[in-house]
Formats: sequence, structure tokens, C-alpha cells
Amino acid sequence: MTQYPGLCLALRYFDPSDQLSTAGAIYPMGISAHCWGSQSKMLLVREAAMMIVMDQLSEKPHWYEKVHDNAIADKWIEEGLTIPVQPLYDTITRGKIRERSGSEITYPRRLPTLLNRQCMEYCIQELRVKAEYYKKTGLIPTLDASATVVKSDVLVGKQLHEQLQVAFATLQKDQAASPDWHPKTDGKVQNLLHPSMYPLVYGKSRVFQEEVVGVEDAIDRWAGKGTVIRTQPAYDPGANQWGDAPAGNLWSATYQWLPSNVKFQDDGSMRFTSYVNNLHPVKYRSIYRVLEKLIEKALPAWDLCVTPYQRRSVASSSAGRTLPRFPMPDKPDDLNDENWDPPFDKMEWPLSEEEASQTQAEDDAASSAAGNDEEEEYEEEEEFDERDSEGNWFGGTKREIHWQKTRIAIQPEPPAFEAWDYGVKPGMSLREKFKDLQVIVKMASIELTPEKPDFPQGSWHVEGLLNEKIVGTALYYLDSENITTSHLDFRMQTDHYQTELMKLVGQDRFSWLQLVYGTNLRNAPCLQNYGSVETKQGRLVAFPNTFQHRVSPFELKDKTKPGHRRFIAIWLVDPLTRIISTANVPPQQQSWWLDQAFGKLRVPDANKVPQPIAKLILEQTSGDKIEALQAAANGRRELPPVVLEMVRSQFGDALPMSEEEAEEHRLKLMDERTSTEKHTRDQWFRTEYNFCEH
Repeated sequence: MTQYPGLCLALRYFDPSDQLSTAGAIYPMGISAHCWGSQSKMLLVREAAMMIVMDQLSEKPHWYEKVHDNAIADKWIEEGLTIPVQPLYDTITRGKIRERSGSEITYPRRLPTLLNRQCMEYCIQELRVKAEYYKKTGLIPTLDASATVVKSDVLVGKQLHEQLQVAFATLQKDQAASPDWHPKTDGKVQNLLHPSMYPLVYGKSRVFQEEVVGVEDAIDRWAGKGTVIRTQPAYDPGANQWGDAPAGNLWSATYQWLPSNVKFQDDGSMRFTSYVNNLHPVKYRSIYRVLEKLIEKALPAWDLCVTPYQRRSVASSSAGRTLPRFPMPDKPDDLNDENWDPPFDKMEWPLSEEEASQTQAEDDAASSAAGNDEEEEYEEEEEFDERDSEGNWFGGTKREIHWQKTRIAIQPEPPAFEAWDYGVKPGMSLREKFKDLQVIVKMASIELTPEKPDFPQGSWHVEGLLNEKIVGTALYYLDSENITTSHLDFRMQTDHYQTELMKLVGQDRFSWLQLVYGTNLRNAPCLQNYGSVETKQGRLVAFPNTFQHRVSPFELKDKTKPGHRRFIAIWLVDPLTRIISTANVPPQQQSWWLDQAFGKLRVPDANKVPQPIAKLILEQTSGDKIEALQAAANGRRELPPVVLEMVRSQFGDALPMSEEEAEEHRLKLMDERTSTEKHTRDQWFRTEYNFCEH
């Protein structure tokens, strides 16, 4: 008998070492640093810039052919060398400033350059390898270092694209009388299918221990049946504060999104074996078939980017890149003169009169800011501490301080190019490893109007809580009309220990590291920005749930006309950890049950339903929309009082959930997750580098 977290297993069951010993691998999730394999290596700003530029070049029409043309490649190299440094640098280092005791944590000084010719030549070599992989698979691995984002504009063909458009149009038409505008989106996001409606509710939902609920039999055979799942213990703030486990509040003790089970078929296709929550399994059979095709298309993208983690190391069998291109610097200490231009002993000193005057003016400004306006004389070897206008501290003799302020960090050069093998290793695809998968589906449309012409920037997040155990995302952007370009931004957590790097530098001798990695290593958040991917119409974007991501803002192009962006999200549940699904939970939609039970009842046959039963249904459901049920309630067919009392005592608990009740649960679920997401973001920012203490 299968056991599930929250059903025969503890809800907060989390034992990666046990899973490693039994399954040999785990699939990481980025919601917590305690999830093994969820962190990125720190990336040199130069490597991050190369990733961003390669992604931009792969947006060019027919890039996969043109990149092999040396003349065009040379032109692209020149383009890369003229990219303005400041906006590129800011993209790589953004999000690492926050308030601390009334003052900001500052960036290291910006480097004067990021990319040189060697970097761009490396990019061309890598793009040529990716071009050949794209020609074979239709997939483009991008923004790839410790993890990989995948994009494709050809994976979903014209026929499937049109079928998905028909599915959207069908749902929008059927919901036109009462569209579901997602709460707290100012009437801009229309849900056609959303997992927050009718979720698993602990202490309320009826479940089966076995996976018995299918698709077409889900309503008439199973609705209203099962045993009410027990309530779960609330989060104990005192638990899991230490040790190798995520905090307990990363689980919900009340709700879980319900995935559907989808099985691999002998002919290579996929087939739902349990209903999709909130998608009627009989009325929308054709939409089920279309969604199955989309999931099938997403599989190779997930194979490329959803990487298992083995024995405290990235699986050697992974397909997408899992390691940075640049090796760790071997002599990063500030005392290494080879890291600086000019070296200390080659710096011109004493300064020319003009330089000395400029330096004196800067020193006077710094002294004034510090509240010390007195002019002081000093000995050549006398040591000082100074802080510049950006908050950076410098110490030593005047000559040493001047060198510290003016020296330029020499960035590591790209290593010799080695092609990454993007092919999935034999036996390692999802199709080969598992007989079925669990997925969660969402369909939504962002609708903008002249009255509501813009969509705001989203917040950084990963998908789901630990209840859902989501390990991968596939987003298909179905339709975009009259809106500006939009992107998904990506970043990852990094390890705050950085033990190997710390061993290579002396106390407070890590200024060079800060410059070349673009982060303050004293107390800045442990975050690594990867860049952004455009979310254009017809594009599928897939990525592991180790990436924090957010939607960039967009707006109407023509403010006098409406516009929209329609998309489908498919979330992959950890294939190694089975969770409660629609195969365990019968449909909870009361309207489905009413329609199935009484939808075909005609007024002349109303007397087949006893009057008391009809009245009970009308009192406790939205059955007043069924004319024959109203007629039955006005009829004269009675039940013996003892039988009626038995029915009344059991009736309420057996009824599926009303729409009003589901909406109440959705609001509570959203509030709970918003609070958890905020806590998680705060935790990401509270986890800081601390090189000054080693």
C-alpha cells in the first residue's frame, strides 16, 4: 500500500539521506538551502556576462546557422565588445543591496570592462555546439552554469499550438458568464484552470489510500466518497531550527495542490490516469488529449534541466550543464600582485601635481563626510583608515590607500573551450526511469485594457511549498497580443560558507574576489543572478525548481486597444516522492456532482426524487439551478421520519465542496503562501557571506 506525506507518512517527512540510500538520487528544490543540490556556485561577473550575451545572440533569427559563418561570428564578437558595461553589470549584481542598521550594503566598485575578445570567442565556440544540439532536438540550453534554463520556439508545432488555442477559446467561452479573476490581481489575471481552487484540505477532503480515482469515472463513481483525511499538526517554530532539514513552515498544515497522474504509453505518448483538478473529465476530453501532448513535448526539456543529485554531488549522468566554465581562482589573495593592474610596486608614486590635487580633494571630501575638517600632516609610512563616498573601506599608508582606490582587478581569462555533452545519458530520461509522473496544470490569461494598461513586476519565488515537491517547471506561452516584450528573470542561492575560497585568502584580503565576483563578501545576500529569458509567443521555457524567478513588467503597446498574454504552466512533482493526487481524492466540485446526479433529470420525472432529499440538496447546494430538482422539492413523495433523520445526519459531510467554500479556501491558501513566500525571500536575504570571520 502506497504511503504519502500527510497520509500514513508524516506531513513534514523529509529525509534526503534516506532517499539517497534507497533511490540513489534526489531531485533538488530551491525553497530552502537545506535542500541538497539546490545551490549555485558563485559565478564570476565575466561568466555571468557571457551567459547573458549568449542568450541574446541565440535570439537572433537563424542564429544556429549564422553562428557557423565566420564573417557573421566576427561581427557578433564586435557587437559583444560594444555592449555597455554598466547595465550589464547591474543585471548581474542586482538584488544584493538591502538596508542594514540604517545603511546600505554596497556593491564592490564596478569593473571598467567585462568582456574581452577571448570571452566572445569562447561564446561563439559554445554557441556552435549548442546550435548542433538545437538542430537535433529543438532545444536551446541557456543561462546555464550550476543549473540550466531551456527554451524552444519549435518544440510545440503549429498543429498542437492551434489545438491549445482552441482549448483556451473553449474554456474562455464556457466561463464567459462568470470569469474567474484571480484575487489581488486588479482584475488582470483570468484563471481558466488553477490548482488553488478545490485543493486538498486537511480535515475536510475525502481520500482513498489507494489510487483508485480515474478520469472518466471520477465523478459518477467516486465523487463524495472516501474517508476524510485527518488534520495535520501546526508548525512548531521551535522545531527544525538546527539540523539538516528545512523549517517546518515551508509545509502547509492545511492545504496541498493536487497533481494528476500521467502515464507513459507503449506508443510513446502520455495519458492521464487521474483527472486534472478543475478540468471536467467528461466535458473536456479533447482538452485532456491536448494537454497530454504538451506534457509529452515538455519531457525532453525537463530531461535537459531537471537534474538529479547524487551523494552530495551533482549527478554525473546529467544532461544540462551543472558546473561553471571558469575554474576557481587559485591565487585570489589581495597580496598577489598578479591580480592587479598596476601591481603595487609598478604604481607611479609620488603622484603628479594634478593627480595629487585630485586625490587631496577626494580625501578632503571623505574627511568632511566623516566630520573631520582639520588638515593634518602625515609621515610617508603612517597608516590610515578611509571610507569613500560609496562606503568602501581602505587601510594602510597614503600610497597603499591610493593604490587600493585606483587599482583595477585583472579578471580571469576564459579557460580552453571544452564542449559540454548535452545528450541525455542512456537510461536517465524520465521516460526510461519512471512508469508515470505527477504533474500540476495551470492555464491563465493576463488581460490588459486601456483602463488597466500595465502588468507589474512579479516577486521572486520558487514554485509551490514542500507539500507539492515541485522539481521542474514548463511554461508554454500560447498567445501574446498588443503587449511589450516580457522576460523571466532567474537567480539561485549560493553557499554562504564558500569554504574553498576562504582557505585561499588571508584575513580581510578578499577585495579582488569581491570585484571579480561582483558581490560584497562581508555581509551581502548569498544570491547569484543568471539573467533573463524572453517569453515570446510560441515559446516553451523549462527550468528546475532550484531557480528563483520572477516576471518582468510589461504593458500595452497601443494604449487605445486591449491586449493579452496567455500561457500554460505544467509543474513536475518529484518523481521519487509520490504525493496525494487526484487519484486519491475524488472530485470536490459540488457543481460537477450535481450535474452528474441530477443534470439529466426532467421535470416529468421529478417525483423519482423524494421531496425531503430534494429539499436537503436545495438547502445545502446550488441545486436551485436545476429545474427538475426544484420540482421534486415541491412534490409529495415522502420518506419515513427515521430514514429522513439518518439521511440528514450524514448528508452535509458527504457533499462535495461548493464554489463559495472553494473560493474561501483559495483566499486562505493564498494568504498562507504569500506569508511563506515573504518569509522565504527574507531568509534568502538573511543568509549572507561572511568572509571577515575566518
